Amino acid sequence: MKALTIAAAALALAPSVALAAVCNADNVLRALRGHSAVASPFCSTYTLPPPNQPLPTYVSAYPASRVSSACSCFITATPTTLTTSRTSTSSTSSSTTTPSSTESSTSSSTTTSDPTPTPNRCQGDAITNGDFHLGANGKPDPWVFSPATRSDGGSTSTSFGEGYASLSVSNVETSDFRNYGTTTIKQSIPGLCPGVRYVLTYTSQISINGGRPGALCRVYYNLNSVGTLVYIGPPSGGIPPFTKDTRTYEFYYNGNGNPDVLTIQLTCNSPSGSYLVDDVHLIGYGP
Repeated sequence: MKALTIAAAALALAPSVALAAVCNADNVLRALRGHSAVASPFCSTYTLPPPNQPLPTYVSAYPASRVSSACSCFITATPTTLTTSRTSTSSTSSSTTTPSSTESSTSSSTTTSDPTPTPNRCQGDAITNGDFHLGANGKPDPWVFSPATRSDGGSTSTSFGEGYASLSVSNVETSDFRNYGTTTIKQSIPGLCPGVRYVLTYTSQISINGGRPGALCRVYYNLNSVGTLVYIGPPSGGIPPFTKDTRTYEFYYNGNGNPDVLTIQLTCNSPSGSYLVDDVHLIGYGP
């Protein structure tokens, strides 16, 4: 009778022992398996009482009790156990697999390391060094300061300092103001995203010497792929900023998305004119 009693007790304990050996693959255990190279030495000491180590970043969002429990499963798991579980899940044999062990094998087989986020070119500033800060070479890269595109009997120039760019035109004056000059600065930018809202901002100030009816200066902000974004000057453009002024222009990009060029252009037929510009930004608000 004593032998039967012992045997019955052993049978009664067998299911609980089997269940105790099963570990459910929750998010904490998955995180440890996804960082197995560094999780192994961490868990080997963290399970020793008391668990007072700082938590690694990949499990820092979970309570210490859950991390300790997951570590216990992590350091006792073996590749053989995982392989056997996967075989029993896909096999058509009559072997018995508990729901918890099936979940463990399925979750473990699909665990991957943390993905590296991909930069989104539809968000943020498309302009580099819009504040015109000088680099080690003494230039505000990557801005390109172009020579004159045209000057009739005068001169044009572009220059820069720490925190600004300047475009200047000087013409030989005539009674009909037929002489004019044009100069530009520009920057190559990544392709913008079609259909996305962009906001162009800039701070500038214009000076016109000898200005009178018929003698004037105009400013253009152009994108190669879409044409003129901003026009300042008569007869239908914005009012020239004769004092330092910050302005914005919002638009939805409808170009082809190829690499582009932003050009800032000054054209004058007055005796002379200059345009100072700073804080140029082109911010995308894409998904």
